[in-house]
Amino acid sequence: MKGWKLKEEKSLALEELAETTSVDSTVDFSKVKITKALITTADVLRYIGDLDTHEDVVLGSYGIGIISESGSNLFGLEKGKHVYVEPYKPCNECYNCKNGEEKKCSNLMIAGEDYDGFLADFAQVESSKLFLLPDSVSDYEALFIGHISLALSIIDKLGIQKGDYVAVIGANNLGIILSQLLIYYQAVPILISNYQDNIEIAKASGIYYTLGEGDNWQKEVSSLTGGRMAKHVVYFSESNIHANKAFSVASFNADVAFTGDSYKNNPISFSQAIKKQLDIHCINASSGNTAASINLIANKAIDLSHLKLDNAKYDAVPETLENMANKLAEDGLVVETIVDLI
Repeated sequence: MKGWKLKEEKSLALEELAETTSVDSTVDFSKVKITKALITTADVLRYIGDLDTHEDVVLGSYGIGIISESGSNLFGLEKGKHVYVEPYKPCNECYNCKNGEEKKCSNLMIAGEDYDGFLADFAQVESSKLFLLPDSVSDYEALFIGHISLALSIIDKLGIQKGDYVAVIGANNLGIILSQLLIYYQAVPILISNYQDNIEIAKASGIYYTLGEGDNWQKEVSSLTGGRMAKHVVYFSESNIHANKAFSVASFNADVAFTGDSYKNNPISFSQAIKKQLDIHCINASSGNTAASINLIANKAIDLSHLKLDNAKYDAVPETLENMANKLAEDGLVVETIVDLI
């Protein structure tokens, strides 16, 4: 097995990877031939040193592949099956993990940050993290399962109901996917972005209400909601919009969620939040919604065909990440990139 390891800031090396072993005999492993991986904003921020990551880690936030060596007693997940590899695992050390509540892990481990990600030819993973991909789910769609899972966590955490107005700040792929899901669950998203290209993609994806750089966001949200403002606000850390804008479009006593593909730092003042008595939520990547996300894709509940993506070859990963880092420095944007490993 070989993978692109981050050795230090802006330095990658293609290295041999050690086989995974476990002292816990109850943990079963399978080996997966990675066919496609997705490079996200988080990978680029780790590459340039803006996010903490473990030393000598393989980047690559999401991956799909073919089982090459199956673990024992895996009915339906035998050798040759097409699978999505869930990129999170509990730390098994925190209070919640030790008390049987791994889904509430206080230190959730993330592929490409805490352990090797998917920019590798093979991955040896816990068999419980493998999810069969039906024929109706394309490789392209499968790479967004993690985005959909996070969006579902946001909807669940905020308790969003039919008819609720939700201001979504950031029209990146995550913001567009969340907005589509909100429409699917009969809520009313108002998608806000400084980037007109992303606004156009959102409109093509069926998002009714979009606000761009030239709009007065506070005034427009007030108009759309009949003066009530948004009952829920979701702020994506990669939006390149000042975090306090989330408070300005929120109603009194609203829920405001801070989330994103990465943990990019943003300056923030809580004076408006205190004045409006807002409920603040911080939502991390979630590992409990993978099966539901696959079903949503299979049932065509989300249109992913318009999302902005680039493509790259496996042997060009260093150049690809360098180009993505340069693009981020120039205009604050990262175009997520599919890496083809076959």
